[in-house]
Amino acid sequence: MSRVIQYRRFGGTEVLEMVDTTAEEPGLGEVRIRVEAAGLNPMDEKVFHGAPPVRVVGFVAALSKPAEWFSPKFPKRVGHDFVGTIDAVGSQVNDFAVGDVVLGTLRGAPGAKTKRGSLAESLIAPVDDVVHKPESLSIESAATLGVSAQTACGALREIDVRSGDVVVISAAAGGVGSLAVQLATHRGATVIGIAGESNADFLRSLGVIPVAHGAGVKDRVLAAAPGPVTKILDCYGGEYVKLGFSLGLRGSTIGTLVPSPKAILRGARFTGSRHAQPGDLEEVAALVASGAVKTAIARAYPFEIAAVREAFTELATGHVRGKLVIDIAAR
Repeated sequence: MSRVIQYRRFGGTEVLEMVDTTAEEPGLGEVRIRVEAAGLNPMDEKVFHGAPPVRVVGFVAALSKPAEWFSPKFPKRVGHDFVGTIDAVGSQVNDFAVGDVVLGTLRGAPGAKTKRGSLAESLIAPVDDVVHKPESLSIESAATLGVSAQTACGALREIDVRSGDVVVISAAAGGVGSLAVQLATHRGATVIGIAGESNADFLRSLGVIPVAHGAGVKDRVLAAAPGPVTKILDCYGGEYVKLGFSLGLRGSTIGTLVPSPKAILRGARFTGSRHAQPGDLEEVAALVASGAVKTAIARAYPFEIAAVREAFTELATGHVRGKLVIDIAAR
């Protein structure tokens, strides 16, 4: 048997439930993973909450798969990122074997019908969604990388961040932001990170120039910048795309993870994991394992329903420094 977190209707954390299920067998090109830990992402909370943008994405995804219209929507499972040990392999799997420790993220449109979720003791995943865990990479760090690594790599690729750039990144202390700022500096860019004042020392420790958010942020960015700002990556939404234009940037140099019709019409790039490429997660995992990039674990919660609900409540505040992790296997 395998305990999993699921929900039968949209809503707050009260809709989450823990149930026992029978462990499945992997199919063609799939592996079964005994999950050790799962990282939480803001998208996970938005999915079970039924946030309107997520429902729209799920609706659009369903248009390309008409059969899903005739399938029951619920129950659905929760979570994308995971780390664990393979305990069974399906047919035509050549690069993975029983006993391999892997990390990954369950890809697919948020809100689309799926029977998968990483908050589970046993998980079936396509081999395209997993990579081998470097030996020196900790379990908790590995659990946090999937969505953040693919989102950050895809976004930096889309706005073409390179050596010599002066890049502004909003929500710089968050799960995606704290990784994006490091990957940008690793490429040779100078990074100005926008976050709360309490995160200033944390950002400095990552090699970032901190700037406090709030009224007057444009003036603070200009005062902190060692030269003209060349790119901006918005990991928060709100007014940051507008900030990019006010700094004289053109649309192709402004990326946002939280699109709005106005931003897209003005030419800003809606980006993130949609622009990730094979190899991104493996590359970031190697950088973290080597110490070149750090992960920030805000807190780890046990795999109990009350604790999982508490974790998502904390995540929804929008003020988590780094990532939250659910420890699924006792170690």
